[in-house]
Amino acid sequence: MKIFLAHHANTVPVEENPDRPLSELGRQQADRIGAHLKAAGISPAKVLHSDRLWTRQTAERAAAVLGDPALPAMPSYSIMGAAPLAPFLEDIAASGGDIVMTGHSEFLRRAGAHLLCGDEKRVIIEYKPGNAAMFCLEGEGDSWVVAYGLRQEFMGG
Repeated sequence: MKIFLAHHANTVPVEENPDRPLSELGRQQADRIGAHLKAAGISPAKVLHSDRLWTRQTAERAAAVLGDPALPAMPSYSIMGAAPLAPFLEDIAASGGDIVMTGHSEFLRRAGAHLLCGDEKRVIIEYKPGNAAMFCLEGEGDSWVVAYGLRQEFMGG
């Protein structure tokens, strides 16, 4: 099983639009995420996003490029910042397939650290320079490894 922890794509400045939709660059970044997953033959069971517009748009664009625009969904649990990881971990265990999470750096870092070493407070993965970078974790149960990490400039599309 693979878990793709993708930082949301670039947004317009809050001064331009307080809802912070994806910028033109962000739309291109989200499309590259989808193109990379498609080229890798990934057919995720789920594409999850938070309640923020920019994470939803990142998920929607990536899923559209993957050929399944109905796939993105907001989980019933929070994936913001310091939200508990347990619901996401339960979702992984029950998913029966690969998951793409387009979210926020703090939650993604914590989720990755928990899966990889059992300690969400450790810094194991990092999203620098940030927007639309993605880590692929591979494993199951308590046994996960980083398969790869990609910044935007290394994604096809």
